[in-house]
Amino acid sequence: MNHARTIAMATTLLADGRVEDVAAMVEPLLDPVTAPAASTGQILLRGLLARVEVTHRDRSGRALELLPTAEAVSDSCTCVRADVALWRGWAHVRRSESVNEATRGLHLLKEGRELFASICDPVGRCWALLGQATAYSALDEHGLRHRVLDDASGLLDRLQDAQAEQWLQQLRRRAPSASSGHDEPPSGPPADPTTTVDGFVAESREMQAVAATIRKIQPSRSPVLITGESGAGKRLVARTIHATSPRADGPLEHVSCAPTQAGASLEAQLFGAQTDDSSHTGAVQAADGGTLVLEDVDALPPPLQSSLLDLLNGAAPPATEAADDASLDVRVLATTTADLDARVEEGRFRPALRNRLRVISLHVPPLRERRPDIPLLARHFLDRMRPEGSALVSITKPAMEALLRYNWPGNVRQLRNEIERALVHVQSEPAPTITLDMLLDAIVENARERTSPDTSPDASDAILEPDQTLNDVLSRTEKSVIERVLQACDGQVTASADVLGLTRQGLYKKMKRLGIDASAFQPTSEPTPAS
Repeated sequence: MNHARTIAMATTLLADGRVEDVAAMVEPLLDPVTAPAASTGQILLRGLLARVEVTHRDRSGRALELLPTAEAVSDSCTCVRADVALWRGWAHVRRSESVNEATRGLHLLKEGRELFASICDPVGRCWALLGQATAYSALDEHGLRHRVLDDASGLLDRLQDAQAEQWLQQLRRRAPSASSGHDEPPSGPPADPTTTVDGFVAESREMQAVAATIRKIQPSRSPVLITGESGAGKRLVARTIHATSPRADGPLEHVSCAPTQAGASLEAQLFGAQTDDSSHTGAVQAADGGTLVLEDVDALPPPLQSSLLDLLNGAAPPATEAADDASLDVRVLATTTADLDARVEEGRFRPALRNRLRVISLHVPPLRERRPDIPLLARHFLDRMRPEGSALVSITKPAMEALLRYNWPGNVRQLRNEIERALVHVQSEPAPTITLDMLLDAIVENARERTSPDTSPDASDAILEPDQTLNDVLSRTEKSVIERVLQACDGQVTASADVLGLTRQGLYKKMKRLGIDASAFQPTSEPTPAS
């Protein structure tokens, strides 16, 4: 039996806080089977009822009875594994008969959170964060609880879930006051890159690999070399590395090493300067306890390359040799658009500094290689640029397809500028919308050139044949459009649904009806992990 409609309706009711209505709807539909025999729909139904039992009725044991174990669904689709991990985790945390059980629940919640992040499900991620906050409360880890509650609050600002909002407020009320002495600074696993920094979008596989690398290096104090084209987002990645690290509460300093800077002034900007009458603190001293981001590090003059290498090796800054400077604690993140190996061969960059900087290296892919991120980035820029209190601006399907087809030589920065430019032409009535004719001619012409005749419905094909109905023609046209968008989005359903103006569940229903398999449009090879 297909339960997609029931699941969609129940999810909407839960968001409205109508919990008992969901229980009355779902319970009669449950089959007396569990995974692996149960269908995906049956397990997701059980997940909905488990949510009711654990967050509303406080019956954790019943929730655990409803759900299969995580091991039993290890071969199931991501949404099933995420749902099982989430609500089994919640059940263990709510029961919390021992520290071990709370810890076990916390482990499942972290797993569920990562799975929901991989399929870009903000609702699931939000509930996983709320569950983690409940676990940290049981474990008396109040600093960590505050951190995940802040992350959940950031997600809830973009969601409409009355029950989740109630849980957030309830957990905040439980928090001890600052004067109680129990509220310690966050000291555990840093926050998820996709929720910590506004604008960090990881819908594509390529950016998911970047996010995974950021999570992996969070405990490290080593330098990081961030490479990528101009405008790809290297500064944002550097900011995310800092924000998700144990240094997040420390200072973050940016210095550009671009050739426009004079050598002497750049040295003073970096390391400070002293005269007989005064002294000037540099970015290195200002970043003590935090992070220093050096942009365009390939342009650093040779004398300053030596000074930077000494700093990375533990020496005091050259401008001041004071004893307190010898103990500076600064993590260096360097960005570059250049090939440092080529610069070394040309004699323009010290090989020892190159090797020291790329203890950890991370490449930010250009926007043309991560097209599934384009709809979410466009929506982010639209939301960020619209005046407070004004209506949401939408983008028509032809305009979004044009944005998806364009190669973006200026990368994310160029996309942001194009959205800002197009907004100038948007009319508030009858509804604020960016249409194809508002985009730059180069983007529109590129989209037309890249449209394959084989994928565009021909006018003659739309004429009804004797054995065809109007529904046959409409279905064929609808299938063609959906397949074109899936192709442009590398088979990513969330991004495709955004382009088409559909919910993810709505697109899944259409794909099932039309016999479309999203995996057929996904790249066949796994992305190369950032190193």
